[in-house]
Amino acid sequence: MRGIFCGCNARNNEEYRKVIRNRMKAMVALIIIGIITMIVGFGTKAYLKTSINEHMLGVYSGVGAGLFVAGVILWIKNRMLLNDENKLKESRLSNTDERIQEIGNKSIRTSAYVMLVVTYAAALIGGLFNQVLFQVLICIIFVFILSYMFAFKYYSKRM
Repeated sequence: MRGIFCGCNARNNEEYRKVIRNRMKAMVALIIIGIITMIVGFGTKAYLKTSINEHMLGVYSGVGAGLFVAGVILWIKNRMLLNDENKLKESRLSNTDERIQEIGNKSIRTSAYVMLVVTYAAALIGGLFNQVLFQVLICIIFVFILSYMFAFKYYSKRM
């Protein structure tokens, strides 16, 4: 199984190296976001006296640590991939396989459909108990549909 964001259209190893380097930049950004999130979680807990729930501070700390560790591991994995020509070629071939890309496209469409249905149901049921929950979930659905429309128009003109 390939990751959601792992597909690419690189024709040779040099093009694929650029894809891997861009992924490494994204991992650096993920590491930075993880560090900032950990600082918020641990720093708020240690230095500021706030009314934020201890559980939520723990969630921020844990999410930040998870992002940091995942970013470091994936950065190292990609660095090792750049250093091994055989693994690079094997990874490029598996990431550019049209069958795998089509499976990924169908999977993401199915997941988006399920997410919309579940979010809509949660908005309607949760709205009975909390108006803010309803508004937030409906806004998420609205943003999803708007982003789909803009992306469709963009890619219709680009492709």
